[in-house]
Amino acid sequence: MCIAMLIDDGVCPTELAVTNEDETQMLTEFWSTIYPTDVLVGHNVLEFDIPFIRQRSWIHSIRPSRVIDTRRFYTVDVQDTMQIWTNWGFKKGVSLDALSAALGCGQKIGHGMDVAGWWAMRDLRSIREYCLQDCWIAYQVYCRLTYQQPRTRKSQPEAETATISVTKQNTPVAPKRHRGRRPNFSPIGRPA
Repeated sequence: MCIAMLIDDGVCPTELAVTNEDETQMLTEFWSTIYPTDVLVGHNVLEFDIPFIRQRSWIHSIRPSRVIDTRRFYTVDVQDTMQIWTNWGFKKGVSLDALSAALGCGQKIGHGMDVAGWWAMRDLRSIREYCLQDCWIAYQVYCRLTYQQPRTRKSQPEAETATISVTKQNTPVAPKRHRGRRPNFSPIGRPA
């Protein structure tokens, strides 16, 4: 129902939430958004988000726009804050919320369990907000762990959140972006 991303092209971070009740269309839009040179950043994305999206893409016969290297220890395509924090240890033991609180990066506005209730009410706005906020927290945690200065989030009234909400009647239109390498950040929000 939702895949959220924060795309940092080196100029300005862009929020993007792909939402749709048609999973095939949502996955197609996600893959059309991911460039071959993107580095994907997120929390537990190597063991959950990326494999889940890849499996759902296989089920729906959707060819990804690129191969994402998910080899343990060696990937240059993915930066997983859980793996960075635990140094690829056998103990996970850290949620994004706990890690962000420990690093002073804020706290989540909800929990993954809340999504089922929002979905039952078809409250896509709350789902998008939750997923996008998850992306911002992962971005801030990653910046903290790599000694980088995060860009600030625009205030809500000024924010230009690009949300792709697709139905069977219309066609998705992705936001315009600079082509080329998008260094460091493309966090993936939890596929809900």
